[in-house]
Amino acid sequence: MVDVSRLNALSLNLFSALPSASTANGLLAAARASSSAARNRSTERLDFTNIEGKARLAEQRAKNFSRLSSKLERTTAAVTDARDTLVDIKKLLSDMRKQIVLAQSTTIDDSQRAIHADTFDQLLGQLNIKVRNSGGIEGNIIGSSIRDVFTPSTLTYKTKPDSPIDQTVTGIFSGSDYFITDGNGDNHYPGIFGAVLTKFPTEFGDEGQIVSDTDTVVYDSDTGSISLTRDGEASPYLSGTLERKGLGVLNSFLYGNFTDPDKLDDALADLDAASSTLRFDITIVETQLTKVTAHRDFNTKLIEEHNALATNVQQQALLEQTQKALEEQKQTLLFNDLLQSALSFDGGGNLLSLSIQRQFDESF
Repeated sequence: MVDVSRLNALSLNLFSALPSASTANGLLAAARASSSAARNRSTERLDFTNIEGKARLAEQRAKNFSRLSSKLERTTAAVTDARDTLVDIKKLLSDMRKQIVLAQSTTIDDSQRAIHADTFDQLLGQLNIKVRNSGGIEGNIIGSSIRDVFTPSTLTYKTKPDSPIDQTVTGIFSGSDYFITDGNGDNHYPGIFGAVLTKFPTEFGDEGQIVSDTDTVVYDSDTGSISLTRDGEASPYLSGTLERKGLGVLNSFLYGNFTDPDKLDDALADLDAASSTLRFDITIVETQLTKVTAHRDFNTKLIEEHNALATNVQQQALLEQTQKALEEQKQTLLFNDLLQSALSFDGGGNLLSLSIQRQFDESF
C-alpha cells in the first residue's frame, strides 16, 4: 500500500525537476487521485466486526424462529385435520338422515326399516371412528381415543422464541356419544355400532349387555330416564339415566329400531339438531385454523426476512470492500503510468536525468 506522506514529499521534488508544466500538472493530478484513494481505503475501512455482528445477529434470530416451525406446522396440521374431519361428518349426517326418511315411508315393512336402522348405526359408528382418529402427534381437538373422556385436547404453541406465553387452540367434542349411569353410579357405554352396552372401566370377564331388537326400551329424552328389559322378563337388566355428548345422535334401538313413527320423528329432530351443532363446530375450528395458520405463516416470513438480512449485510460489505479496492488500484495504476512516462522522457523525447529516478528509488 502506498505511504501517503512519503508520496506527497516525493511528488514535490519530482514536480520541480519535470521538464514541462503540462507533464507536472498531469502527474500532480494522478498523485492526488492515487493518494486520495489510498487515504480513503486506510481511513474509511469497513467495520467488519460490526458487519459480522449484524449478520450473526440476523442469522441467530432466524434460527430462534426456526425452532418454532415444527411445532407450528404440527399444530396447523392437527387443526386442519380436525376441520377436514368435520366436513366429512357433514356427509355422514346427511346419509344418516336419509336412512330415517326412507324408514318413514309407508310403502315398506319393518324388516326393511330394520335394514335402514342397521345402516344408520353403521354410519354413526363411522362418524365416531373418524372423530376418535382425528388429529395427530399434537392431539385431537374434536374427540378422544379414551372411551370415557369427552374432553378433547387443547393444543399449545409459542409465537416468540423463549416466550413464557403460550397460544392455545381449544378443542370442542364433536363425536356423537352417550352413556347410561345406573343406580350404583356405574357408567355403561355403547359399542362403536351400539349393539353392546359395557360398564367402564371394564371388569375382567364382563362382556357387556347385548341389546336385542326384542328388548323393551323405555326412554324419556327430556329427563334422560331409561330402562332396558328382556323380552318376557319383568325387571330391566339396565336402568338409569342417559347422558348425551357431542352431537347428541343416539343408536337406532333408542329410536324404536325405526319401527315407531313417533321415535322416527325424534330421530329426525336429533339429526337436524346435530347438523346445526356441527356447523357451529366447523365455524369454531375454522376460526382456530385461521389463527394458527396466520401465526405459522408469519413465523416463516420472519425466518426468511432474517436470513435475507444476514445475506444482504454480508453481500453489501463485500461489495463496498471490492469497490474501494478497485478504485485504489485504478488510481495507483494511473499514477504509476504517468510517473513512468514523466521519468523516462522530457518534452523533446530525451531521457531525463537519472537523479530523478534515484530520488524516487531512495524515497520508497
